[in-house]
Amino acid sequence: MKRQSKVAMLIAFGSAVALVATGCAAGGGSKGESKSGPKSTSINVAAQAWMIEKFHMNDMVDNFEAANEGVTVNVVEYPDNQSLSNFALQWSQGKSSQDVVVVDGASVAVQFLAKDLIIDFNETDFFEGATAKEKFVGESLSFDQLGDVQFAIPIGLETYNISANKSYFEEAGLVGVDGEIPAPQTWDDLYDMAAAMTLRDGSTVTRPGMTIQWGPNAVNTMIAVEQAVRGSFYEDDVLTFDTPEMRDVLEIWKKGVEEGVFSIDTFSNKDAGRSNFNAGNIPMVLETAAHVPEAIPTIGAENSVVLAMPGSAENGSYGFTAGILVPSASENQELALQFIQEAMMSDIQVAVGEEWGKLPVIEEHFDKIDAPWKTSMYDLVKISEPAPMYRDLPEIQVTGKQLLQEYLTDAIDLDTFLADLEKLIEDANKDSE
Repeated sequence: MKRQSKVAMLIAFGSAVALVATGCAAGGGSKGESKSGPKSTSINVAAQAWMIEKFHMNDMVDNFEAANEGVTVNVVEYPDNQSLSNFALQWSQGKSSQDVVVVDGASVAVQFLAKDLIIDFNETDFFEGATAKEKFVGESLSFDQLGDVQFAIPIGLETYNISANKSYFEEAGLVGVDGEIPAPQTWDDLYDMAAAMTLRDGSTVTRPGMTIQWGPNAVNTMIAVEQAVRGSFYEDDVLTFDTPEMRDVLEIWKKGVEEGVFSIDTFSNKDAGRSNFNAGNIPMVLETAAHVPEAIPTIGAENSVVLAMPGSAENGSYGFTAGILVPSASENQELALQFIQEAMMSDIQVAVGEEWGKLPVIEEHFDKIDAPWKTSMYDLVKISEPAPMYRDLPEIQVTGKQLLQEYLTDAIDLDTFLADLEKLIEDANKDSE
């Protein structure tokens, strides 16, 4: 891995909390102030492995250290969103070994708001100069905002939809007279498309027609699909999946699994769909549409396209960004904010967008990307919705995934699955303040 000295690999997550023991009182981050006494010269940035790679974080560190002599930025890897509770425990004690934390899907950061564990960027000088609010793309800040609190800074605009390899559609005779793939109007249409591209050797499926993200992000997939087919994933302002529209989709999913049309390889490997699509080995994958530019070097720009899943062109999907947090207990908030402004919001976002499909959140950088997939993706982002801002969202995501997998593999029936999922949501802490 590049810059191995800059990336601290954690063997045991518990040791991460003690990596840089810094005791301090909670609070701070007020406008124009820093919690630190002497000006800090070192910060720790916590991120998941994929973020370090895909956001080009080592390049951010290199550029920032070169421009700020004597400053050190340590990038520390943490496993996944479920590990964030370890940070919260330390922060609640008025200590923080992390000065910047990047989270996968900003909604999961809401769990820190109630106890004032992260700063409100509106109470700092962050939104000045090159990072003034008017410099941000469209709705990007709203994905990391609750009421009048800007609890995180967005990085990498994304949305869920279908990444499609047009060459398979051409082989199956599924393109229109205009040479384009017709958008499926219903999930039955989409199933028929996937079935037409499923290959079998006798009774054995050798290539499914589609992979759907049913791994750790399964609940996000359900949110995206329900938003598209129904126009909302709420009933009486509460998250719900027990709706006629979603029941229809779930029955089609189950049929697809039984017939081998939809693969379940994301159960054991969350990156299976992405990896197979990028390698040109599967016709479609439903998860973040960012995989379209990822696959271009392998399958070609003419074949890698965003295909609107049923209802998404009208109703949107699940829209999200990664979120950049600053713990209230950090003693190095001034340097942390400077790093976010100068390094994370820099033109490095252009390369991140072009290579990985994570759209820049700063307009100046966003405008430098010239690709048809950018327009398709951003048009969808503008009408998409973030995940619910629930304190127990991480628990809903973990248990919801397990329940869905049990349903799809016939361990439980549809009614039991939905009853258990609705009970999970009912019992969850849905407060956000």
